[in-house]
Amino acid sequence: MSDQERIRHRQGKVRIRHGVPYSDRDTTLSLLPGAAMGEWLHRNSHVVVGALLDAGSGNQPFADWYDAQVERVVALDAAPLEGVSVLGFADQLPFRAGSFDTVLCTEVLEHVTNAERACAELFRVLRPGGHLLVTVPYLYPTHEAPYDFRRFTHYGLRSLLERHGLEVVSLDAKGGPALLLAHYVVLAVQAGLEALGSVLGRPITRMRAIRWLLAAPLEMAIALRRRRSRPPGVRGPATRVSLGYMAVARKPDA
Repeated sequence: MSDQERIRHRQGKVRIRHGVPYSDRDTTLSLLPGAAMGEWLHRNSHVVVGALLDAGSGNQPFADWYDAQVERVVALDAAPLEGVSVLGFADQLPFRAGSFDTVLCTEVLEHVTNAERACAELFRVLRPGGHLLVTVPYLYPTHEAPYDFRRFTHYGLRSLLERHGLEVVSLDAKGGPALLLAHYVVLAVQAGLEALGSVLGRPITRMRAIRWLLAAPLEMAIALRRRRSRPPGVRGPATRVSLGYMAVARKPDA
């Protein structure tokens, strides 16, 4: 498989509720990771402005959320998917320095050949005072194989950003042990249903009733998350056990 044939298997388009871009149960079986990321994006929506680069956009799952907030969007990906405006890689960005006010880079740095160079490139294309919103996996299964190269602790993510001149404004966990366990349970159930479907010759996980049964308890958990006030940051068990980490970083003024 050549680099230009790499396809990013992203979640489907988000469903916006109360201004939060949540995963849609029609396209995503495990809803809690997307809820954690969507709530984080919503908390930091005030820095999503101006010209935005969606670096490693895939099928732009967050487009419906950020389109209403920014003046211009450039979607960059290695695969020629619908909506992608520029073919390229995060570690070789084909843009002039200072081209963007905001860069969104979700679940990308584990897939690039050179994460150090990618971070340097993200810094380069940001305008002084601009913000990078970046998410990375930690205790997350291998995905998009064979292009899955690394994992990040929150210490590693902070160090990477600061080494390349970015000021870390905030750093959050993508859930703690409970969210991680729930995600792995959903993955196990999904694998079992897919195996059963292959025996029966029918795609069981695509059946609306099955998707509803899987989604119902997860959506109840998301509703409880909305009611509960959770201070931002990485604390408690999430310092050691999390699906991943999410950071907002700022390029210093010139």
